[in-house]
Amino acid sequence: MGNLKKHFKVIAAVMVVCFFVMAESNAAAPQDGLYYFNAMKEAVIEVIDEHQDLFNKTPDGAVKNPKLTGKNYYRSVYKIFKTIIGADFSPKLLKGVKDPVQISHMLCSLLQAGRVATAKNQKIINTEKDGSVKLKKFIPAVFGRLVAERYLKKTGVAMKQTTLGKGIYKARNPYNYPDEWESTQLDKFTTTNWPLNKGIGEDLGSEYRYIKPIYIKKACMSCHGEPIGEKGPYGHLKEGYKVGDIRGGISIILEVSH
Repeated sequence: MGNLKKHFKVIAAVMVVCFFVMAESNAAAPQDGLYYFNAMKEAVIEVIDEHQDLFNKTPDGAVKNPKLTGKNYYRSVYKIFKTIIGADFSPKLLKGVKDPVQISHMLCSLLQAGRVATAKNQKIINTEKDGSVKLKKFIPAVFGRLVAERYLKKTGVAMKQTTLGKGIYKARNPYNYPDEWESTQLDKFTTTNWPLNKGIGEDLGSEYRYIKPIYIKKACMSCHGEPIGEKGPYGHLKEGYKVGDIRGGISIILEVSH
């Protein structure tokens, strides 16, 4: 068991290094907020459309549910996003904006909204047209990872979902293990009376690092709720979270100009 833990720690360290190497090698000149917002919108739609065969096509190739097509899916994501960031928000307000604090909060909130939409859509995603249920494994964590990977290729901006876990249960995927900076910030989220949806940012030379908490929703409970230690639908052990608990954070590295 000890060797297995060491093995996973090595994998996690390698993946964290790769994450930052990719971010550095793909880094582009800083853009305005509208550019980054539109790139995220494109990434969400592309990821959803590219996975239609997995969760939204019948055996004969027909669309199972129009709510799960790319543009419609994004509309539901955007609706949730506006409840997080403010109903008065409009993408055009980001034109010319290069404030890394504002951009980072907006991008992390948009990815957070996509995770929430994916959690809320699990019943539709997993239910076949004949009413039978088949787990597709297209869950919030998978959605977030795929969008972050696509976004990195589009913009050079590295985004990551991360968590300290709960009790003896750590991140389920080594890709999501926090680095030292993320661990410090996540600890603040979970050990203090942290304000809802408030992030933490820090200017580190040519980079701005930011992390925003993500929360357990009702739709997350079948995988992450109680009883602790019971296997969830995908075989992972439940950690005993309650609705509203902080699950972890969405972390971003944004290149800035000085």
